Amino acid sequence: MKKNKLIVFLMILILAASTLTAASSIISRPAATVNLIRNHMISESEVEEEYQNYISRGVQVTKKDILETLINNEVFLQGAERDGVTVSDSQVDQLYAQARSNAAAQAGRNITDEEFIAEAERQFGSVEAYRQALKEQYIVNQYLLLKKGNELRNIPVPTDSEVSSFYRQNQQAFFQAENVKLAHIYIPKTGDAATDAESKALLEKAAEEIHSGAITFEQAVIQYSQDEGSKNIGGDIGWLTADNAVARQGWGDAFCDAVLSMQPGEISDVLESNTGYHIVRVSVHNQGRILSLSDTVSPEDTMTVRDYITQVLYMRNSQAAMNKALQEILQELRSEAQINILYEE
Repeated sequence: MKKNKLIVFLMILILAASTLTAASSIISRPAATVNLIRNHMISESEVEEEYQNYISRGVQVTKKDILETLINNEVFLQGAERDGVTVSDSQVDQLYAQARSNAAAQAGRNITDEEFIAEAERQFGSVEAYRQALKEQYIVNQYLLLKKGNELRNIPVPTDSEVSSFYRQNQQAFFQAENVKLAHIYIPKTGDAATDAESKALLEKAAEEIHSGAITFEQAVIQYSQDEGSKNIGGDIGWLTADNAVARQGWGDAFCDAVLSMQPGEISDVLESNTGYHIVRVSVHNQGRILSLSDTVSPEDTMTVRDYITQVLYMRNSQAAMNKALQEILQELRSEAQINILYEE
């Protein structure tokens, strides 16, 4: 586990989701001024804009809370600039590209530029505002490392007793639903009754050949399956769990329950799903159970429950250390800055 990767959290109580300026709006009265290396005015319109952003997301805050956040944000950024923490335009370009790559990885598919831009605009108002947020987050992370690097790089690893205690208190959270590993021979439905009837009849013929021993399951995959994604790997499509809502919505309850009733090594007759016709072979069938510390968190994962809990507790310790570091830096910077709060609710 790379500890530096943990220093990527958004700054709690410092960075707002988007601190958009109101330069193009009607100039409003000052809510506060902040001066560490320069005088900066926070307007009432900025406070109102941020307040509405939070309210629109269902977050209950007061305008005084928002003002304190904006003050903390400004004094922190001024402190970082004073102490030599900067970021270039090329670095912001890299941060933007990395954020796009991360979004694609989380979505499990390629994301177009238009899709990414639309999401940035939805969350931040504009791509420019999103890039500014990335820049400020990077500055915050670098300044934290500069000022509190030793504390943040030396987070203690959770002990065995801490891991065991967490497991005992949360044991029910580690229930793994019944699951099977399956491969299939598949022909999709077309919506045309005659064509679909022919597809079903073709797979019934294939099932007879497999069960009679005329061909192997693997040979039938190559000869009959129209699932190009699994055709060259023996029809393997991974794991189906009993609580997989996405699979049940896509394939239908009847198909999923039929597959989950199969035993290891069993090859089905033709099964109909919402999307097409299948011949299924199950290679592994696990009953639902509470996982032990040495079990993997999922059939397709190499991370054990012990590894997972260790990571969760380490992240928790890291977040606590970061919060402490932030508060200490803020306290120091606010004591050095001239802050004049004018806003009254």
